[in-house]
Amino acid sequence: MNNKLLTTTLFLSLAASSASAIANDAKTVNPEADRQAMIKYMMDMHGSNKIDGKPITVDDFGMGALIFSDDAYQQWKSVEEFPPYVENIDEGKKLWNKPFANGKTYSSCAGLDGDVKKVKVKYPYFDDARGEVVILDQAINECRVANGEKPYAYAGKDKALSNLLTYLADEGRGNKIDVKISSPGALEAYKLGEMVFHTRRGQLNQSCAGCHVSSAGRKIRSEILSPMVGHVTHFPVYRASAGNIVTLQQRYEGCLSSVRAMPFPSNSKELKALELYESYMSNGLTMNGPAYRK
Repeated sequence: MNNKLLTTTLFLSLAASSASAIANDAKTVNPEADRQAMIKYMMDMHGSNKIDGKPITVDDFGMGALIFSDDAYQQWKSVEEFPPYVENIDEGKKLWNKPFANGKTYSSCAGLDGDVKKVKVKYPYFDDARGEVVILDQAINECRVANGEKPYAYAGKDKALSNLLTYLADEGRGNKIDVKISSPGALEAYKLGEMVFHTRRGQLNQSCAGCHVSSAGRKIRSEILSPMVGHVTHFPVYRASAGNIVTLQQRYEGCLSSVRAMPFPSNSKELKALELYESYMSNGLTMNGPAYRK
């Protein structure tokens, strides 16, 4: 089956839910049907790919664009023996355990308490009491404010925040993504994230889906476009091209800028909804961040 026909098949299978999302009709949206259709499409398109000589599995989509190039995968394996983000993990650990001025630490805050290995897997989630999506970046800043500290700048603009996210990602490796869409509010947020992902915008008139669904595996300049399934598993990432850690929210803003669109504000409901949507579509995949990417 050719690429055009496969793309058409996917969007026909999602047509009812996508149309409903835009029409704001919550009764007909079925996130799980969307997820299964997306996984089937990705496996139909790329299931014949191999990593280390073995056919890929759904969980391998967490490797991102590496599933499309064995050479890139082998290079990544070599780098991961002495990963460049170790210092970020160490700095994040120090910050996590360093007491605030009042003597408390991050682990004193609800949502950040308990087993540190289970913190990252709690996010994102929809808070019905507050009526909004809560992401880990936000939870860290709210904890700081609650303890009399100043919040960090969002979207990777503050190295302290990105270091904390890197540390928590490293601690959370091996957990399975398990995002719940179990209330009307959560469903509305999911629909908003879906709409953000599939809407064309910017001077280049491009959508997230245009690159990471129908064009996944293709090259744009010298870079291979990654599949949307598995996007969230490996963030934050150390980008060699940038020479620093890039958070998921920062990547969203960067992608919007790349298509010459006005980025949504940091910690906006749109970008948080996008993270909820992408995370749900990767449910069941193993978290393997932080990661190295060129």
